[in-house]
Amino acid sequence: MRSLDNILDVASEKIGFPVLQKYLLNNGFKKVESRRQDLAIFFKNGENPTEIIIPLNRDFIDYKSAIRSILNKIAIYEDRNVEYVINDLIIPPSDIIRFRVVNDGTENGLISLHDGFNLLENAKKSLYAAACDIVSPAIYHKKLYSKSANQFIESCYLGQTERGSFIASIVCPFINSSRDDNAIQLSLFNEEEVLGTSLTRTITKKFIKSLHEVKSNIEIGNYDFLEEQIATEQISVNFLESIVELGEYGDKDKIDIGVSWSNHIEKIHELPTVVTFTKDYIQPLEYIINRYIPKEEGITGSFVGKISKAETNPDIDKRNNGEITFNFINELNKIVKAKVNLNSEQFSDALKALDNGQNVKIDGELISEGKSKFINNPTFTIIE
Repeated sequence: MRSLDNILDVASEKIGFPVLQKYLLNNGFKKVESRRQDLAIFFKNGENPTEIIIPLNRDFIDYKSAIRSILNKIAIYEDRNVEYVINDLIIPPSDIIRFRVVNDGTENGLISLHDGFNLLENAKKSLYAAACDIVSPAIYHKKLYSKSANQFIESCYLGQTERGSFIASIVCPFINSSRDDNAIQLSLFNEEEVLGTSLTRTITKKFIKSLHEVKSNIEIGNYDFLEEQIATEQISVNFLESIVELGEYGDKDKIDIGVSWSNHIEKIHELPTVVTFTKDYIQPLEYIINRYIPKEEGITGSFVGKISKAETNPDIDKRNNGEITFNFINELNKIVKAKVNLNSEQFSDALKALDNGQNVKIDGELISEGKSKFINNPTFTIIE
């Protein structure tokens, strides 16, 4: 309770009466005549008629307690946790996208640092790809970049951790793109039509719609529709790749991608609020990706990064080589994960580097095969 009291205390300082009035008007309350100029009265009819009185002057001795009471009253009326009401009032109007990982390792709400980092990176990639599919459509974005998409991603926030397996929440405030470096931030004082046609709402709606179309058409075996969507640049190969890369998709794994539409404008009812992917969808997706992804020539060079995984034959007498998973940053500042086969001497050094958390340099040829990447003919060096 002390924690909630602290939250309410801070909220009563930050949330002003103009914001409260606009919020109530946006959610169906009517302003009624008041005999006092320093009080605003709002009323909403229905099954549970509710009246809310807002002080219009911070000089009231009980101003803070009045705001606390109003917040609790709104929460009771909306049948929501008061913390969610406070979030809606403090942060700009936003849609929230949630990525929920369900597997044996996340039962307690925890995820390994490596898997959590990859989840966030690929969640970002999927939203970025959806944005690029709107502002600069292409079958395959060789360089996933657009100024408008960048402004959208830079405006997003990582939300607080939520219970239920492992849930990563990305808060997407409503913005419009700008010719300047910074996006145009919208607020609850903007008209509902402006918020509903904003760049953010266009992207989040496209994101959920594309996920739903991909999933539902795989389920009925309508691959022609998906290939037509790619051919007409409605959905990019990059977007499909991001779905595949969200998780490892073991036998019991699933990824739930959900949305909470902003409470400040009308919600979207024609789309599902959660879309779930399991390993059953991965093989069809990889088939389509491999058909349309451009074939790249190998890149010969030096790559510096860290080893995240090492595998070899458990029998030492039969251990002639081993495979590592090598993570590095490419020239576009994107994380690349590549498999590398090493001889026994190189693999021994790789184990030391993995145990000590050391950086390594690998010289070789980086090639792509579908969604997987490999480094051939490697020369392995530990960076001291």
